[in-house]
Amino acid sequence: MHFIYNISINIIIVVLQPFRIFSNRLNDFFKDRASSLKSIEQKIKPNDKTIWFHVASLGEFEQIKPIVKKLKMQEHKLKILISFFSPSGYKASLSYSLAERIYLPMDTKENAISFINKIKPNVAVFVKNDIWVNYLVELRKKGIPIYSISSKFNKSQFYFKIYGKWFLNKLKQIDYFFVQDDASKELLNYNNINNVTVSGDTRIDRVKEIAKEDKQFNSIEMFINNDICFIAGSSWETDYTIFLKSIVERTNLKTIIAPHNIVDSEIRNLEKMTKSLSVRYSRIDRDLDPSKKILIIDSVGSLKHLYKFADIAYVGGGMGNLGLHNILEAAVFGIPIIIGKNFKGFSEAEQLVKLGGVKSIDSQVEFEEIFNSLISNKTTKEAMGKINKEYIYSNSGGSEKIIKALKKSLV
Repeated sequence: MHFIYNISINIIIVVLQPFRIFSNRLNDFFKDRASSLKSIEQKIKPNDKTIWFHVASLGEFEQIKPIVKKLKMQEHKLKILISFFSPSGYKASLSYSLAERIYLPMDTKENAISFINKIKPNVAVFVKNDIWVNYLVELRKKGIPIYSISSKFNKSQFYFKIYGKWFLNKLKQIDYFFVQDDASKELLNYNNINNVTVSGDTRIDRVKEIAKEDKQFNSIEMFINNDICFIAGSSWETDYTIFLKSIVERTNLKTIIAPHNIVDSEIRNLEKMTKSLSVRYSRIDRDLDPSKKILIIDSVGSLKHLYKFADIAYVGGGMGNLGLHNILEAAVFGIPIIIGKNFKGFSEAEQLVKLGGVKSIDSQVEFEEIFNSLISNKTTKEAMGKINKEYIYSNSGGSEKIIKALKKSLV
């Protein structure tokens, strides 16, 4: 089966080569990974004490920030290398000074051998579920401790299907799992993987850090001007149809919309939908006037800080099938949250819906009913916000468990 896996990876690589002519994105994908192997020796030296973290994208990168920060504070000479699969994560890390960063080379046997030989990590950490077979095999051969952190498992994943038994056996090569919830631990235990601890979601530790940063946004404060503020974060067109009608009809309300896709076509489409009521964040200093009720965020990275201005938040992704986005970034600021109908599998959303801090809706009518209730009833609004904030603070601390284990493996 390993032979078939390797053949499949190499066939995919060969088949995609001609398409590089027509796709800059695909061409960059291969070029970036080819340059990774060449650049490693400039980043990591043979005698460095090194932890290697692999993340898929931006979300997983955010998850490890509290861990990386504390490790560097406690182990000053420790080298940390973070590899990325997705460009969105890598590009967001360019100004990050606590670790070296590269793209992960494709999971061929040759790449895995070369990569591991060059960095010689003392510990390898796969974040969440982006796990690659040849890297696992090579790490195991060399006796390098392997951790899976912030991982989450369910029966629908291919590991637990009849056709996924080979992959499940490879998963068993991981030395230790720090999973997000009890259900993941129970599923792994059922499949004879017992080296498991429930540590929770390290994103919770990260959003607590963000809340303490208290970044200043003077132009946004001027835009809000003491009115009620509604923020729609990581939203899609399916979300706009849910909330736009309700917000444009209200006076004394300012709305901040942060599209999930920060591309010009998306921004222009949103401008058409909001007509003369909106202004882009990049133009706020020159185009702002009292008639503008909607601020469109057209840059990446600020949303997680902006939730502090919100009286009510809507987090997108749940009205379609693209996956609910991060509600923890809003919850830490103690505000009520509205989400779409598709949130199954997102444990923090499932728990907060049960607790009452988050409301799930499936139509524009239902959104308007809940939205109006929150605006008119301060007691309800504050009670929901309190539930969300208490959830964050009662479920934090998972990073410390992981850090202790990683430090033991460094000795």
